[in-house]
Amino acid sequence: MNREEKKRATRQKIIDCALELFAENGYEATTVHQITERAGVAKGTFFNYFENKEEVLCDLQLFIATEEISKLQYKQGPIIPLMRELLMEMLRHLPFNRSLILASFQCTLSNKKLLESATVKFEEFKQVLIPVIAAAQARGEISSVMPAEMIADLAVQNYQGALIYWGMGLGEDKLSNQVTLSFELFFKGLAP
Repeated sequence: MNREEKKRATRQKIIDCALELFAENGYEATTVHQITERAGVAKGTFFNYFENKEEVLCDLQLFIATEEISKLQYKQGPIIPLMRELLMEMLRHLPFNRSLILASFQCTLSNKKLLESATVKFEEFKQVLIPVIAAAQARGEISSVMPAEMIADLAVQNYQGALIYWGMGLGEDKLSNQVTLSFELFFKGLAP
């Protein structure tokens, strides 16, 4: 394993352990010490990757999605079902509960630095999503009436909106059902 792969693996281990602890103990009750202990890393290692636990929480969704979604444009077959499956896989992988969703939004919106960081990460995610949407448009799966950039922006808004709505205790009991419903309507609206 080269240095970059080791760094990615360490970062992912910290995220995974933080998620487990957030789900077990709640976000507020989880400490950086508990995260580092579970991950088997020193506190200094944690702070090489994250400034605080809020940054872990605010960063985790996009980290998982960005790497996987960029590969979709090169896969054979229809892109929309692959996007749906990736979305569901992401939701299955992350142990979200309503309080964790709310904590994520609260920490991001109440901290200027985290809000700026989230804005940059969302923009990076949209830039990864644009060529995938353009490929789906070229294959005739998505209407070309709107530019791929606009659709990418709306997809991020749709996802974030579904998370907030569900985190507030509204909608479906399961987050995956809420996001599925939201995106089914979204994709139907983009049909050619």
